[in-house]
Amino acid sequence: MQQRFSLPILVLLTTLAAPLTCAAFESDVHFGLTLWLAKQAGFAPGEAEAIALANQRLDAGSIEYMTSPLQFACLSRFAADALDAQTRHYPSEHKVPGGAQSRPVVPGGTPALSLVDTALHRADGGKAAFMLGEFGRSLHSLQDSWAHQGTPSVPDWSRYGIDCDARLAMAAPLDRGTPQSHAADLTWRWPADVEDMAKSTYTQMLRYPKINGSPRQAAGWEQVRQALPDFIGARTKRAKSDWFVANGIADTSFLDGTSLPDGTAWKAVRWKGRRDIPTPMPPSAQSGVETDLVNFYTRFFTDWVTTSPVDKRWLPALSVEHASKSDQALVDQLTGWRLRDHGTYLALENPAQQARLSSSPLRNRTAFEVYKSLNAAVLPLIVEGDKPSPILPFIVFPLPGSSGGSKRAVALIKLLDAPHDTIGVIAEKRTGADWKLTGVISSADN
Repeated sequence: MQQRFSLPILVLLTTLAAPLTCAAFESDVHFGLTLWLAKQAGFAPGEAEAIALANQRLDAGSIEYMTSPLQFACLSRFAADALDAQTRHYPSEHKVPGGAQSRPVVPGGTPALSLVDTALHRADGGKAAFMLGEFGRSLHSLQDSWAHQGTPSVPDWSRYGIDCDARLAMAAPLDRGTPQSHAADLTWRWPADVEDMAKSTYTQMLRYPKINGSPRQAAGWEQVRQALPDFIGARTKRAKSDWFVANGIADTSFLDGTSLPDGTAWKAVRWKGRRDIPTPMPPSAQSGVETDLVNFYTRFFTDWVTTSPVDKRWLPALSVEHASKSDQALVDQLTGWRLRDHGTYLALENPAQQARLSSSPLRNRTAFEVYKSLNAAVLPLIVEGDKPSPILPFIVFPLPGSSGGSKRAVALIKLLDAPHDTIGVIAEKRTGADWKLTGVISSADN
């Protein structure tokens, strides 16, 4: 019998399947596939891992790479970080600031290949053993040029009072599915592109200079290519994991946090490959933000991550009409962002797949991880800009007032369970000194 969903659940399926921007390939490609290809190219296990780690750490794997379009294009307007993000994820001949139409991304194009050429040149002359990280980072941009091919789209958050600079903003091109999905992440949607990307990656690996004069024994491309279809077609973390294990990579914890649903019998394990990230300072360390606003967000986020969302102890942070239908969508959205397996709902953008869900994870306590503290639940952020910033569990920005003249603000947070997104939680000062939550947006950051 087909599972029937209540209206709030269907609303959630829509909102969670539609973050406002779309990421590129994730750790299944940037770490796992890169590691496997490097081994096929003859790199020693430690060398292959160094290349793959450096590649993957450009996606929320190190504090210096935790930038977000929500900040550099909309709230902080910081061109330097926009340029870094463009170089890493949207390589183009024309640089930001500049209109999106002037910044098309060409798969395997000159801007991406030039980074690889630079890394290879620096690895020459006996330096190959020390340049594996730079080489891995250059491959990230090359790989993303396939996922982001075309003209970048520009997110529109104007309804919340967030005005983005179209000269700095970048989201996945509209012809990569839609910017309202994570379609560009998913290898099974783009088999020809993924194979071309893998071939280009492998070709660059074969160009890498000898390390300490030792030759490498590489497999032929045709042999490598024949193993790819099952990797490309895998639609769950479990299916991806099975492919990696069958192909000599036993530890597949790097798949944690990807936009793929878990799949049957998947056991979630935290990946240890991120660089050590400093413990965030207290939220009050952010300067220039009203104390009552920081305190409001601190209470909400702490309640949100340290209790089961099933209990909804954070409901008082919502508007007083939280029981109404209009606010139920917000309740469901906040619940859904806390799911340990965020990919399950992202996969449900296809209505035909909704029948596969036997019961709603929103009511299942085991579908959520309850953290001991706010810091334990997040990947910390900094305020992007010219001034030094403390490392914080979340950051707050004032917004223009509502149509009714009420103060508004947004707090940005990056959850450990959704490492590829920055979540923006909108609040409004409704009555007296009370702040209330009114909306949630998200920005994919890689």
